[in-house]
Amino acid sequence: MRDPMSWSIPVFRAFGIQVKVHIFFFVITIGLFLRQLTLLQYQNVWWLDIFLLTVVVLFVSVLLHEFGHCFGARHVGGEASEILIWPLGGLAFTDIPHRWRALFVTVAAGPAVNLLICLVCAIGISAAGFVPSLNPLADPYKTEVTRFKDGRVFTSSVTAKLYKIGTTTNEEPTSRELDEKKADYRKRHNTESTPKVTDAEYDAYLAEMGYERAVAPLWVVWAFRIFWLNWILFLFNLIPAYPLDGGQLLQAVVWARTDHRRGVVVAAYTGFAVAVIFLIVSIAANEALFLGLALFMLYSASMKLMQLEMDEGPFGYDFSAGYTSLEKDDEPVPQPKRPGAFTRWWQARKARKAARAAEQRLRDEERMDQLLEKISRSGPGSLTDEERQFMRRVSARKRNTS
Repeated sequence: MRDPMSWSIPVFRAFGIQVKVHIFFFVITIGLFLRQLTLLQYQNVWWLDIFLLTVVVLFVSVLLHEFGHCFGARHVGGEASEILIWPLGGLAFTDIPHRWRALFVTVAAGPAVNLLICLVCAIGISAAGFVPSLNPLADPYKTEVTRFKDGRVFTSSVTAKLYKIGTTTNEEPTSRELDEKKADYRKRHNTESTPKVTDAEYDAYLAEMGYERAVAPLWVVWAFRIFWLNWILFLFNLIPAYPLDGGQLLQAVVWARTDHRRGVVVAAYTGFAVAVIFLIVSIAANEALFLGLALFMLYSASMKLMQLEMDEGPFGYDFSAGYTSLEKDDEPVPQPKRPGAFTRWWQARKARKAARAAEQRLRDEERMDQLLEKISRSGPGSLTDEERQFMRRVSARKRNTS
């Protein structure tokens, strides 16, 4: 319990992958939910709509994204054992061959899932005669979609795009014209107020002024919201900074053209630059979430460089003073610094992961021997589909590691 990184709850297991949710994920999402409830621009939005989009749809989208990483790892002959949904998204714990192509496929499979969800939603929206907006800054609760045949913009029921009754154009009334109509309505009804967009008599109020609003079907509204959220996740994950997918994709691309070390270094220092930009934006916009993400980007990039040095092994000698420093044999050898708490946790987790991988390989080898004995007794036709898939996966992994 002393390690906050271990505060996760096992939720379920699917496809041989354990799914866990970090407690802070609920803290962040519930905080975002309550924050949106207090915004004036969302005062007409039903609280359940905000909860479904901010908590439920976000959770499912991030989870499918991480499953994409897991299936990508298995596609290249690797293994995937665990998914952790945590405050900054998700983490898929995979073990893949040490090749740039394997890294690229595994990482790209996550955003590809979000893009596939966008495509499915876009097809459904297009089938209804609308085209979704690709603007990532669009308001998902207003849900503006354009109709093909006349160019009219349809919205959800919490806002209103007004058009003259009986027309088929996309021309909206001017502010002056609308103000005059509202003044006439208040004068006729001897009232100082007009119905709100969420009131039951709002449509009758518009009809009396000679207007109608274009409201999209409810399923189109939610298809757009799912499209918008996954479009945001897709674009956000392409930012070239650790721990986002864009940073690892950049590492794989540079690795393909040079070597592994150069790939990590280029991606890490690019991440430093991106993190500084996020820091400036978070301070200027007073966004605590952006600030936390920027700091984590800085930490992730530094950890990648530290891990690179650990994997390659230290030289054990400081040459910063030049080759003449070799003559200073009488100076005491400097003692290595004790690693920090996060570094110790990272090393311990890496050791546990290696131990689990070794145990899994041992179990796979035992099962492979049993299946080979089964083939020798009853022939290849006696294998089930799952057993054939298991043998192909283990064989591919052995070829990649040989």
